[in-house]
Amino acid sequence: MKGAIFDIDGTLLDSMGAWWDACRSFFTRYGLYFTDEQGVELKEMRLEDSLPMLIKRYGLSVTPAEAIDEIKKEVVNAYKTSIPLKPYAKEYLEKLKRGGVRTAVATSGYKELCQTAFKRLGVFELIDEYAFSQEVNKSKEHPDIYLLAAKRLGAEPNECTVYEDIVAGIKSAKQGGFSACAIYDPSNEGDTDVLKQCADHYITGWKALL
Repeated sequence: MKGAIFDIDGTLLDSMGAWWDACRSFFTRYGLYFTDEQGVELKEMRLEDSLPMLIKRYGLSVTPAEAIDEIKKEVVNAYKTSIPLKPYAKEYLEKLKRGGVRTAVATSGYKELCQTAFKRLGVFELIDEYAFSQEVNKSKEHPDIYLLAAKRLGAEPNECTVYEDIVAGIKSAKQGGFSACAIYDPSNEGDTDVLKQCADHYITGWKALL
């Protein structure tokens, strides 16, 4: 393996709870109950894509830009102060670094949030490259973000493994020619069987790879 490409939320960071809470709070303010299905839609797509769709669906009196700003404001403090790494994630990144494997993150999240958390958690220097959905203007239902990450790593897709916690990411990584490793997160518990079927490997935590 020449390159390792990681999702962030729910994969390296135990952060899905913070996003769920922020989205639930947002929808509650507009008189709606935030469902698990809505959560999956928000995670698989960029907020810039998913929120306009949900706002239109439910006829909310808010613009997409205002909605994104409201949700981001709620999670910023958590990234700055409390969101943890998943157990043994740092140790696995260190193992890759020792082995000469270059690392990248591929995320639908926001640069300032993830880098703030990485610096606080002591793993910023363990990530070589970054790729963001905003750069390719496509969701993780398409392999473009992983292809961009591989390009920045100077590697071909078949020389890289993508680590993800969502079905859409695993499927598109395979479509792009990558090896794919799915990792358990409480937010994907209902997708365990599908993840196991689609991925080359399935792990319940990073300790399994040490």
